[in-house]
Amino acid sequence: MSDATASPEAVVEAYATGTATRDIALLKSIFHEDAVMTGYLGEDFLNGSPEPFFQALEASEVAADYSSHTTDLSATGKIARATTTEQNLLGLDFTNHFHLAQLSDGTWRITSKLFRHA
Repeated sequence: MSDATASPEAVVEAYATGTATRDIALLKSIFHEDAVMTGYLGEDFLNGSPEPFFQALEASEVAADYSSHTTDLSATGKIARATTTEQNLLGLDFTNHFHLAQLSDGTWRITSKLFRHA
């Protein structure tokens, strides 16, 4: 089990680190292979895999003043939820709601991300 997937807290921290550093391999390692991302960019409703998020990070620089803060995290058995706020991700601020699950090998993964930009 990697440190990045050892707990819900570790996964959320790895998400912030991977986003800030544009570490796509790290980000892919913390999302479940069937994860879904749903949300709004302006008036545009998006629903699908995290792949467009990974591609946007690969194509753009993340500002030095990017930040991510966990505002809520709760785990019950093998499931968890977390809420984060992000400032200045590709010029936008976001609120994210994550669902996480512990897999049979003991690792934790993001199964869904619901987001909106402020």
